[in-house]
Amino acid sequence: MAVIFEKNSIDYIAQFPPVRCDTHFKHNIGLADKFFSNNKIIWVSLGSVLKKMQNGMNIPTEYYSMEKTCILYISVSQVKEYGLIKRNQNYLTEEIKDHKNFFKLNPNMVLITRSGTIGVALSTNHRTFDFKEFTYIPSGFVITAAIKKGFSADIIAGYINLSDVQNYLAAMASGACQKNLSQPVIKNLPVPEALLTGDTGVDEYFSEYGEESTKILGDMEKLEKKLSELKADISVSVRRKILEYYG
Repeated sequence: MAVIFEKNSIDYIAQFPPVRCDTHFKHNIGLADKFFSNNKIIWVSLGSVLKKMQNGMNIPTEYYSMEKTCILYISVSQVKEYGLIKRNQNYLTEEIKDHKNFFKLNPNMVLITRSGTIGVALSTNHRTFDFKEFTYIPSGFVITAAIKKGFSADIIAGYINLSDVQNYLAAMASGACQKNLSQPVIKNLPVPEALLTGDTGVDEYFSEYGEESTKILGDMEKLEKKLSELKADISVSVRRKILEYYG
Protein backbone atom coordinates (compact mmCIF):
# COMPACT_ATOMS: atom_id res chain seq x y z
CA MET A 1 0.00 0.00 0.00
CA ALA A 2 1.41 3.37 -1.05
CA VAL A 3 2.21 5.95 1.61
CA ILE A 4 -0.07 8.99 1.36
CA PHE A 5 1.37 12.27 2.59
CA GLU A 6 -1.13 14.66 4.08
CA LYS A 7 -0.62 18.37 3.58
CA ASN A 8 0.34 18.75 7.23
CA SER A 9 3.20 16.26 6.93
CA ILE A 10 6.80 17.30 7.55
CA ASP A 11 7.65 16.40 3.94
CA TYR A 12 5.14 18.92 2.65
CA ILE A 13 5.97 21.67 5.13
CA ALA A 14 9.72 21.29 4.51
CA GLN A 15 9.22 22.70 1.00
CA PHE A 16 8.80 26.15 2.56
CA PRO A 17 11.75 27.69 4.42
CA PRO A 18 11.94 28.26 7.31
CA VAL A 19 10.57 24.90 8.44
CA ARG A 20 7.46 25.56 10.49
CA CYS A 21 4.47 23.41 11.32
CA ASP A 22 2.04 25.84 12.94
CA THR A 23 -1.44 26.26 11.48
CA HIS A 24 -0.99 30.00 10.91
CA PHE A 25 2.02 29.40 8.68
CA LYS A 26 0.51 26.51 6.73
CA HIS A 27 -2.73 28.36 6.01
CA ASN A 28 -1.14 31.55 4.73
CA ILE A 29 1.73 29.95 2.82
CA GLY A 30 -0.83 27.78 1.09
CA LEU A 31 -2.68 30.89 -0.09
CA ALA A 32 0.54 32.43 -1.39
CA ASP A 33 2.01 29.25 -2.89
CA LYS A 34 0.43 29.44 -6.35
CA PHE A 35 2.02 32.82 -7.09
CA PHE A 36 5.40 32.33 -5.44
CA SER A 37 5.92 28.82 -6.81
CA ASN A 38 5.66 29.98 -10.43
CA ASN A 39 8.88 28.78 -12.11
CA LYS A 40 8.42 31.11 -15.07
CA ILE A 41 9.03 34.16 -12.91
CA ILE A 42 12.59 35.29 -12.29
CA TRP A 43 12.73 36.17 -8.61
CA VAL A 44 15.04 38.61 -6.86
CA SER A 45 15.14 39.67 -3.23
CA LEU A 46 13.61 42.99 -2.24
CA GLY A 47 16.76 43.75 -0.27
CA SER A 48 18.70 44.13 -3.52
CA VAL A 49 16.98 47.49 -4.18
CA LEU A 50 16.78 48.73 -0.59
CA LYS A 51 19.29 50.79 1.34
CA LYS A 52 19.51 51.83 5.01
CA MET A 53 16.66 49.72 6.31
CA GLN A 54 15.79 50.46 9.93
CA ASN A 55 12.94 50.45 12.41
CA GLY A 56 11.35 53.73 13.39
CA MET A 57 12.07 55.58 16.62
CA ASN A 58 10.72 54.70 20.06
CA ILE A 59 10.30 58.17 21.51
CA PRO A 60 10.01 59.03 25.23
CA THR A 61 6.89 60.97 26.19
CA GLU A 62 8.98 64.02 27.13
CA TYR A 63 9.22 64.82 23.41
CA TYR A 64 5.46 64.76 22.85
CA SER A 65 3.77 68.09 22.29
CA MET A 66 0.35 69.04 23.64
CA GLU A 67 0.06 71.56 20.83
CA LYS A 68 0.11 71.01 17.08
CA THR A 69 3.60 71.26 15.59
CA CYS A 70 5.20 70.64 12.22
CA ILE A 71 6.82 67.42 13.46
CA LEU A 72 4.49 64.44 13.10
CA TYR A 73 5.09 61.14 14.88
CA ILE A 74 3.64 58.45 12.62
CA SER A 75 2.06 55.49 14.40
CA VAL A 76 1.54 52.07 12.82
CA SER A 77 -2.25 52.66 12.74
CA GLN A 78 -1.78 55.65 10.45
CA VAL A 79 0.02 53.72 7.69
CA LYS A 80 -2.56 52.43 5.23
CA GLU A 81 -2.37 51.07 1.67
CA TYR A 82 -4.34 54.09 0.49
CA GLY A 83 -2.29 56.75 2.26
CA LEU A 84 -1.28 58.32 5.54
CA ILE A 85 -4.30 59.05 7.72
CA LYS A 86 -4.51 61.97 10.14
CA ARG A 87 -6.54 60.28 12.86
CA ASN A 88 -4.92 60.08 16.33
CA GLN A 89 -1.99 62.19 15.20
CA ASN A 90 0.79 62.76 17.74
CA TYR A 91 3.02 65.84 17.56
CA LEU A 92 6.61 66.22 18.70
CA THR A 93 8.60 69.17 19.99
CA GLU A 94 11.62 70.66 18.21
CA GLU A 95 13.90 69.06 20.83
CA ILE A 96 13.43 65.68 19.15
CA LYS A 97 15.89 66.82 16.47
CA ASP A 98 18.64 66.74 19.10
CA HIS A 99 17.92 63.12 20.02
CA LYS A 100 20.90 60.85 19.30
CA ASN A 101 18.77 58.40 17.27
CA PHE A 102 16.84 61.07 15.37
CA PHE A 103 16.03 60.40 11.75
CA LYS A 104 13.22 61.58 9.53
CA LEU A 105 11.42 60.27 6.49
CA ASN A 106 12.28 61.48 3.01
CA PRO A 107 10.69 61.00 -0.43
CA ASN A 108 11.14 57.66 -2.25
CA MET A 109 11.13 55.61 0.92
CA VAL A 110 8.90 52.65 1.79
CA LEU A 111 7.17 52.22 5.13
CA ILE A 112 6.11 48.73 6.18
CA THR A 113 4.13 48.02 9.33
CA ARG A 114 5.91 45.33 11.35
CA SER A 115 3.57 44.90 14.33
CA GLY A 116 -0.15 45.16 14.86
CA THR A 117 -1.54 45.20 11.33
CA ILE A 118 1.54 43.72 9.72
CA GLY A 119 2.86 44.04 6.18
CA VAL A 120 1.04 47.19 5.10
CA ALA A 121 3.26 49.27 2.84
CA LEU A 122 3.17 52.93 1.91
CA SER A 123 5.44 55.00 -0.30
CA THR A 124 6.48 58.39 1.05
CA ASN A 125 5.85 59.71 -2.46
CA HIS A 126 2.13 59.35 -1.76
CA ARG A 127 0.03 62.50 -2.05
CA THR A 128 -0.81 62.35 1.67
CA PHE A 129 2.77 63.35 2.56
CA ASP A 130 3.67 67.05 2.56
CA PHE A 131 7.41 67.40 3.12
CA LYS A 132 7.32 71.16 2.57
CA GLU A 133 5.01 71.59 5.54
CA PHE A 134 5.91 68.72 7.90
CA THR A 135 8.73 66.57 9.23
CA TYR A 136 7.69 62.94 9.59
CA ILE A 137 9.12 60.63 12.26
CA PRO A 138 8.14 56.93 12.07
CA SER A 139 7.33 55.00 15.23
CA GLY A 140 9.22 51.90 16.28
CA PHE A 141 6.54 49.58 14.94
CA VAL A 142 7.25 50.67 11.37
CA ILE A 143 10.12 49.42 9.19
CA THR A 144 11.56 52.08 6.90
CA ALA A 145 13.83 51.75 3.89
CA ALA A 146 15.18 54.14 1.31
CA ILE A 147 15.01 52.90 -2.28
CA LYS A 148 18.11 52.78 -4.46
CA LYS A 149 18.33 55.24 -7.33
CA GLY A 150 16.50 54.09 -10.43
CA PHE A 151 13.80 52.14 -8.60
CA SER A 152 10.33 53.23 -7.53
CA ALA A 153 9.07 53.24 -3.96
CA ASP A 154 5.54 53.45 -5.40
CA ILE A 155 5.89 50.19 -7.33
CA ILE A 156 7.49 48.39 -4.38
CA ALA A 157 4.79 49.55 -1.93
CA GLY A 158 2.08 48.55 -4.41
CA TYR A 159 3.63 45.11 -4.81
CA ILE A 160 3.88 44.52 -1.05
CA ASN A 161 0.18 45.33 -0.71
CA LEU A 162 -0.89 42.66 -3.23
CA SER A 163 -3.00 39.88 -1.73
CA ASP A 164 -0.47 37.13 -2.53
CA VAL A 165 2.37 39.09 -0.92
CA GLN A 166 0.23 39.92 2.11
CA ASN A 167 -0.44 36.19 2.60
CA TYR A 168 3.28 35.44 2.27
CA LEU A 169 4.21 38.07 4.87
CA ALA A 170 1.46 36.85 7.19
CA ALA A 171 2.96 33.34 6.98
CA MET A 172 6.46 34.61 7.70
CA ALA A 173 5.42 36.73 10.69
CA SER A 174 6.44 35.46 14.10
CA GLY A 175 4.88 35.69 17.54
CA ALA A 176 2.12 33.79 19.30
CA CYS A 177 -0.28 36.54 20.38
CA GLN A 178 0.81 39.56 18.34
CA LYS A 179 2.52 38.84 15.04
CA ASN A 180 5.69 40.71 14.08
CA LEU A 181 7.69 41.08 10.88
CA SER A 182 11.46 41.20 11.04
CA GLN A 183 13.79 43.11 8.73
CA PRO A 184 15.29 39.88 7.26
CA VAL A 185 11.82 38.77 6.15
CA ILE A 186 11.38 42.04 4.26
CA LYS A 187 14.88 41.92 2.77
CA ASN A 188 14.35 38.34 1.56
CA LEU A 189 10.88 38.96 0.14
CA PRO A 190 10.85 37.52 -3.42
CA VAL A 191 10.02 40.11 -6.10
CA PRO A 192 9.56 39.42 -9.83
CA GLU A 193 12.61 40.89 -11.57
CA ALA A 194 10.42 42.34 -14.33
CA LEU A 195 8.58 44.44 -11.77
CA LEU A 196 11.80 46.24 -10.92
CA THR A 197 13.55 46.37 -14.29
CA GLY A 198 10.90 46.04 -16.99
CA ASP A 199 7.90 47.95 -18.30
CA THR A 200 5.16 45.61 -17.10
CA GLY A 201 2.39 48.21 -17.14
CA VAL A 202 1.41 47.50 -13.54
CA ASP A 203 1.99 51.13 -12.53
CA GLU A 204 -1.28 52.13 -14.21
CA TYR A 205 -3.17 49.72 -11.95
CA PHE A 206 -1.48 51.12 -8.86
CA SER A 207 -2.34 54.65 -10.07
CA GLU A 208 -5.96 53.61 -10.62
CA TYR A 209 -6.09 52.22 -7.09
CA GLY A 210 -4.73 55.50 -5.73
CA GLU A 211 -7.27 57.61 -7.61
CA GLU A 212 -10.27 55.43 -6.81
CA SER A 213 -9.33 55.01 -3.15
CA THR A 214 -9.04 58.80 -2.81
CA LYS A 215 -12.61 59.19 -4.11
CA ILE A 216 -13.89 56.49 -1.76
CA LEU A 217 -12.10 58.09 1.20
CA GLY A 218 -13.71 61.41 0.29
CA ASP A 219 -17.14 59.78 0.39
CA MET A 220 -16.30 58.09 3.70
CA GLU A 221 -15.22 61.41 5.21
CA LYS A 222 -18.56 62.95 4.28
CA LEU A 223 -20.44 59.99 5.80
CA GLU A 224 -18.35 60.12 8.98
CA LYS A 225 -19.20 63.83 9.27
CA LYS A 226 -22.90 62.92 8.96
CA LEU A 227 -22.48 60.31 11.69
CA SER A 228 -20.89 62.88 14.00
CA GLU A 229 -23.68 65.35 13.32
CA LEU A 230 -26.29 62.65 13.94
CA LYS A 231 -24.65 61.73 17.25
CA ALA A 232 -24.60 65.39 18.31
CA ASP A 233 -28.30 65.81 17.43
CA ILE A 234 -29.31 62.64 19.29
CA SER A 235 -27.24 63.69 22.32
CA VAL A 236 -29.09 67.03 22.48
CA SER A 237 -32.48 65.32 22.18
CA VAL A 238 -31.70 62.73 24.88
CA ARG A 239 -30.38 65.40 27.25
CA ARG A 240 -33.53 67.48 26.73
CA LYS A 241 -35.77 64.49 27.48
CA ILE A 242 -33.87 63.68 30.67
CA LEU A 243 -34.16 67.27 31.87
CA GLU A 244 -37.87 67.33 31.01
CA TYR A 245 -38.43 64.16 33.05
CA TYR A 246 -36.90 65.72 36.14
CA GLY A 247 -38.74 68.96 35.62
